[in-house]
Amino acid sequence: MAGQNEPDKLISCSKGIGIGRLFKIKEHIINNTVQEDVEDRILKLKKAISEYKKYNESLCEKASRSLSEEDVNIIRSHVIIAEDPEINELFEKFIRAGKSAEKSVEDVCNLFAEMFVASDDVQMAQKHSDVIDVRDSLISILMGENNDSFSFQPGTVIYGKTVVPSLVSKLEDSGVVGIISESGNETSHSAILARALHIPFVSGFTRSMETEDDGIEVIVDAVNSKVILSPDAECRERYEKIKSDYDLRISELVSYKGKQTFYPEGDKFSILCNISGLSDIRRVLENDGDGVGLFRTEFIFMNRTEAPTESEQYYIYKKAACDLKGKDLVIRIFDAGGDKDIPYLHFPKEENPFLGLRGIRFGLRNRDILKTQIRAILRAAVSGNVKLMIPMVTDASELREFREIVRETEIKLENEGTTYKKGIEIGCMIETPSAAIMADAIAKEADFFAIGTNDLIQYTMCADRGNTSVSYLFRPYYPAVLRLIAMVSKAAEKNGIPVCVCGEAASDKRLLPFFAGLRIGSISVDSGNVLKMRKAFLKMGEDDFSGHEKKITEMESEGEILEYLMSL
Repeated sequence: MAGQNEPDKLISCSKGIGIGRLFKIKEHIINNTVQEDVEDRILKLKKAISEYKKYNESLCEKASRSLSEEDVNIIRSHVIIAEDPEINELFEKFIRAGKSAEKSVEDVCNLFAEMFVASDDVQMAQKHSDVIDVRDSLISILMGENNDSFSFQPGTVIYGKTVVPSLVSKLEDSGVVGIISESGNETSHSAILARALHIPFVSGFTRSMETEDDGIEVIVDAVNSKVILSPDAECRERYEKIKSDYDLRISELVSYKGKQTFYPEGDKFSILCNISGLSDIRRVLENDGDGVGLFRTEFIFMNRTEAPTESEQYYIYKKAACDLKGKDLVIRIFDAGGDKDIPYLHFPKEENPFLGLRGIRFGLRNRDILKTQIRAILRAAVSGNVKLMIPMVTDASELREFREIVRETEIKLENEGTTYKKGIEIGCMIETPSAAIMADAIAKEADFFAIGTNDLIQYTMCADRGNTSVSYLFRPYYPAVLRLIAMVSKAAEKNGIPVCVCGEAASDKRLLPFFAGLRIGSISVDSGNVLKMRKAFLKMGEDDFSGHEKKITEMESEGEILEYLMSL
């Protein structure tokens, strides 16, 4: 099998199989010959950054037609890097030291990229490809090149040491059938965008490609983490069959559109979707989601210089409700803080922001911003089946305080004669161990629960989800996590309120029998997982709907639980 890298060195960043012809992305060759004086070079760079901002705006507008709001924000955030004061100070310092504008950009960006890639923190490591992206775009502008100059033949596999997010964002209907890169992993921003566009992507490919010619045949097996260069006829024929079978399994999911999911006793099991903005609604409807279980409104607040106005927010929430045509729309109050830094909100510098002023804690301390959002949601809620949800609850008193603010806002709207939804349902994210333990008390005050499994795992297992050193602990199968989920479910059942499961665990097929046994009312997943989870639910046998939850909560190790789930 010619040209195959060792599988254990490769990472499947976006699942799928691509068979095509190689196209190597050329790297810039920087000439450090200085022709302009210092001030002219500094001015040249400032103009390039200004031009880059316009290019980025245009790119984001085009990308929004095929990518979610959250995905587009990856590209939008690159302007923040290009305008970062510390980075720009170094640009100027390097220029004044005698370097060309192009060389200064290359050296400064490489410095930051190396710092990010060496970090154990996932969020920091993700910025590696973003900085490289900004570097390449600015250098292209400084060298008078066109940032949109790439065009690909149908059946192209692209290779680059770093395949940057802005390039991936342009690849829908581009003819590209696979991506290979040396750097990156499944959490990189380029990987996130490749998954959104369903393009097979393998990273960790360290073999030198200098002697390989453009146009050679390549197989990208991003299911089994393999790359095969110049496959022989037998290998190619085998992979065509593998690809055909894989694509068939994926296409079969379409047959699950329109099918309903019910428990044996007749109660509905809803498969809802997570969204971050209006552009995500299209995918919810395309994938036949039962509604929106989590509208992450903090993304409306990001990549701006000031908070969105009531009118701006009202338009977004109303349009979302109208577009969903009566399907559930659960709007979470903005969950700022933690890994979501919003500069104009002036968050205090904290040793550990995940344990600091985030979620509802921030909202209760910044009531003007909170009340503006509540007003916009209450007004928009008359246009659909809208519910309110608060994040990062640790105690029932926070919910009571929030309800009081909602009541005050309702009275003010009433006095103004403004139309709003009366008696809107208010739910809680249960994502801290304290909230899970006190779920019985919180359930008396809440209209529904949503279990945020990502944070619940992080806080229960004391494992920062961005720290690769403890990533083995960031898994949903630990007894402590599953027992807390069961505890929350039972408290909700006792008080007659529904429960939704959110986070990565919600799209884990292995956990469905556990959730089903607890009679979880709904899950909220990325829209691309709706049909997969619907198929898995409908394939469950009669014995899968009860009994497993009791056995699992009595187990004492992750290994025992995982072995049991995999045997079902």
